[in-house]
Amino acid sequence: MAQNILIAEKDSATLALLETRLKTRGYDVFVAMYSDEAVRLVQKMRFDLILMGSSMERTEGMELSQKVKRVQTGVGTPIILLADEGEMSQLMLTQERGFDDFLIKPFDPFSLQLRVALNLTRARERLQANPLTGLPGSAAIEENINRRIERNEFFSVCYIDINHFKSFNDRYGFERGDGVLRHVAQLLARVLEKVGADRNGFLGHIGGDDFIVVVNSEHEAKFAQECLQEFDRIIPTYYDDADRKQRSVFVKNRNGVPVSFPIMSLSIAVVTNQNQPYRNMAEIARDAAEVKSYLKTQPGSHYLQDRRAKPVTSLEESLEVLAQTESKVDATKPLGQMLLDVGLITKEQLKQAIKRHVETGERIGQILIRMKVVASSDVGHYLQEKLSIGYVSLKNHVLTEDLMRILDEEFVRSRRVVPLALQSGQLELAMVDPVDHETISAIEEMSGFKVVPKFALENEFEEFLERNQIKFS
Repeated sequence: MAQNILIAEKDSATLALLETRLKTRGYDVFVAMYSDEAVRLVQKMRFDLILMGSSMERTEGMELSQKVKRVQTGVGTPIILLADEGEMSQLMLTQERGFDDFLIKPFDPFSLQLRVALNLTRARERLQANPLTGLPGSAAIEENINRRIERNEFFSVCYIDINHFKSFNDRYGFERGDGVLRHVAQLLARVLEKVGADRNGFLGHIGGDDFIVVVNSEHEAKFAQECLQEFDRIIPTYYDDADRKQRSVFVKNRNGVPVSFPIMSLSIAVVTNQNQPYRNMAEIARDAAEVKSYLKTQPGSHYLQDRRAKPVTSLEESLEVLAQTESKVDATKPLGQMLLDVGLITKEQLKQAIKRHVETGERIGQILIRMKVVASSDVGHYLQEKLSIGYVSLKNHVLTEDLMRILDEEFVRSRRVVPLALQSGQLELAMVDPVDHETISAIEEMSGFKVVPKFALENEFEEFLERNQIKFS
């Protein structure tokens, strides 16, 4: 779509020259030799750029540039002053008069083209920028990625999401939450520079607590790891002492019942075109959404690249995938390595399980159980150590009628939860995803009981449903 440029200039020769040169560049050009005429044009339509001669007469007692700015309040169209060489001293006053840039007459075609292009780009970026962080928004992000696709570059798109940001906002207020977002924006920029990715890297703010970083693929892993470490180091300082010590906050739900949420963590979901070609932003966003969805089920801060199009070729590479997907950032070892160390599985069995995990997305523990190389109780024990959440076996659990009245069959099936016991106003609950705070909050609202989560293995949950004649889909 052509961009509209207004030229307000009294000198007919300069006016004709500018009009011709800009039209040949594909701009839609409008001209005015008198201030009143220029004001009328600005009132009728929106311009992307205005070139204004220094000799234009005042209108309604004010400079034309000031009048134009007043007419187009909130639009932010840049104005370039066309000045004679003898007026250099007056350029010191251009900011007060409302000009954004200047050109000294006579000007060469290259200088004109450069000034016009720079001001149009700057205005577009300013219009698209996130008002809180000043970072480029969705349109600029897509433009950057499309440009890399057209150039056949290898790149990685990092989708960065702050987990549990809403609970922080609810607990401490929007002003403190805005401070977190600004700090994260600065952190991302600082890490880009630290790992040497700032020169060709791109940082954008989609909105809310979602950011995007585009980097050359060789910088991806180091950038992501540095971000997680720096975020986890700094973010606790935004909490009050009591919340920081217990590493959680209590926020009242709609029924006024306090619900516990962990302190904020960071998820970095990465999509790269090293393993498969992408034609547009929509394809990248589709695959990234699947990676983000998986990361949301994991406690703590995580980084995961979509590697489904890349085969696992070695055990060392497999362990790297596992470390990205199943371990906490501060955990010493991933589940598979823990089971290997104690002799419950062999290297070959772990390698087979990880290959299956990469192909299907199923969790490593469940794959090992289905392979019948470990027992459910072994996986449950080691996951309990990693997650610091109690494990409960559903193998012999019987769902009593009073517990079944709390949650109906459809809710149990769809949310993968099982009531275990009710005492002293607390509902002990087995959950396949024990950090699903949305489900916990929903149950507390429905039942009025405080939920105490325990984690259950997926295969034992399925067996429980079959025993209780609840169909699983």
